[in-house]
Amino acid sequence: MPKMATTSIISRPPPTAVIYDLTTANKATITLPRGSAWTSGLHWHETHTEYLRVVSGTIRVRLGDETFDVSAGPSSAELRIDRYTWHEWARASVAGDEHVVVVERTEPADGEKAVFFRELNGVILGAAAAAAAGRAWVPSWVVGAWVQWRLMVVFYRRDNFPVMLGVRELARRWGVTAVGSVGDCLLWWVEVWWSRLVLRVAAVVAWVVFT
Repeated sequence: MPKMATTSIISRPPPTAVIYDLTTANKATITLPRGSAWTSGLHWHETHTEYLRVVSGTIRVRLGDETFDVSAGPSSAELRIDRYTWHEWARASVAGDEHVVVVERTEPADGEKAVFFRELNGVILGAAAAAAAGRAWVPSWVVGAWVQWRLMVVFYRRDNFPVMLGVRELARRWGVTAVGSVGDCLLWWVEVWWSRLVLRVAAVVAWVVFT
């Protein structure tokens, strides 16, 4: 099963430097230092509505087909992200001087946010620690596949579905811009069901292996 980080403050080093503060119940305070290339990755949730509040700095958000910047300020409100809405966020400027601080929470407030980040970082930091311990006899592709599999199990269990194929973006890149609402909806469902299938298979394999 996925390894879980046990502390309430979790840090990861550059180039994707990030600090997760999980000390407040049902909230995650995420800090991105200057130069951090961290990104949430393009994903969606099926059982949770997510809210982002920028406390410091500026983030670049992709929400559905829109991309825009959100900055901290005295009147800054939470950004609501509905279920099934594809979204991603990161620093608006990697080289910006300020630390970026964002508070994430979800409804329902069921504690899954903290569990997700603990499991996610347990896998990532555990793999980094194993590499630092000098287990060079294991081929890098084996390690990469092992980590990706364990991450997919975490994603499936914790309602965090990554966009894997990018078929809508590929269609636009190839100049297929007039697929219409029916075609666009079809591409959306292809993406959704592919991610569901891959993550489900990963979870089933984990169940077989660990039970």
